[in-house]
Amino acid sequence: MQIWESPAWPNFRHDPSLTEGRLAAFSARLGAITGLHHALTPDERREAFLRAVTTEAVSSFAIEGASLPAAQVQASVVASMAHRGAEPVRRSDAIADLMLQARAGGPPLDTPTLWHWHRLLFHGLEVEDKGRWRRFAMVITRSATAGRDEVLYAAPPADRVPAMMDDFLTALQTDDRPAPIRAALAHLWFESIHPFSDGNGRLGRALVEHVFARDGAALPFSLSRQIEADKRGYYAALQAGRQVVGPAIDATPFMMWFLDRLIAGVDDAVTDARFLVARNAFFLRHRPPPRAERVLRRLFAEGPARVAQGISAAPYGRIAGVSAATATRDLTDLEAAGILRRGPEGGRSTRYLLVMA
Repeated sequence: MQIWESPAWPNFRHDPSLTEGRLAAFSARLGAITGLHHALTPDERREAFLRAVTTEAVSSFAIEGASLPAAQVQASVVASMAHRGAEPVRRSDAIADLMLQARAGGPPLDTPTLWHWHRLLFHGLEVEDKGRWRRFAMVITRSATAGRDEVLYAAPPADRVPAMMDDFLTALQTDDRPAPIRAALAHLWFESIHPFSDGNGRLGRALVEHVFARDGAALPFSLSRQIEADKRGYYAALQAGRQVVGPAIDATPFMMWFLDRLIAGVDDAVTDARFLVARNAFFLRHRPPPRAERVLRRLFAEGPARVAQGISAAPYGRIAGVSAATATRDLTDLEAAGILRRGPEGGRSTRYLLVMA
């Protein structure tokens, strides 16, 4: 029997004694990243926002095995921010618009808004029942042995979806629990209805963004990046959170997993914000020549792990478009200027590390 066939539907409940510690940890960390963001310059805050929105879009698609070009999405986010309400031209424009609408909060979510989000998600594509509830049965499967698919979950019949979504949206508007609790239960409930022909996971994650935004502040990080890092755990948690226990559906396992992902996301956001501050301080302190600055900014664009690796003559030459001799000379000059320091390797493999302080 599916959970929506049970008298317990849709009474999702969780055990607060198992989640309150995680909820407190998330709230404390969220306060820390909020304070850190206040210390950023306006340009740094804008960059952090763009990274979060772009990463959310790219990672949400990646969870479903689809790809989005990050540079194109970021350009569309910038354009959408500058021209809010403009009709999207490319699909990346529509997806950027969807991400920004979800993060804007706004009025309570309703059916027309969800249908609009679905049209944005599949802008320019032919999708059955685009921009409306699905009109056919939906079964969630995964590949198994001997060419047979294993049925993980059978969603409610199409004729029950409209009423179920009305109940869901009404409950979402009246729920006054903390945002992380509301967001987790809303995501689990929405995915259990699976109201659309396609894109339920991506819209369900946009729904999470919307819940937090309506609570006063959008998430300062990409939750989908955290889900993508534990995709197997995500699907297992969805299954584990659909167990009927007496008169209720026990969502505790999903809630615990969800809160853990939120905590990991805040920790990553703190690291990212500190990295932005360190990067800007590096260039203010050192001011390398233009060619070297272009190479070093490329390293910073690839993230903390790449910066920590430093750089040798070969990759420097590739990025700068210069000969090995010129690259070696540039690196030696940067070392003499105190911008780089020589690593332990010698010879052709000599690696230079950035002097960050």
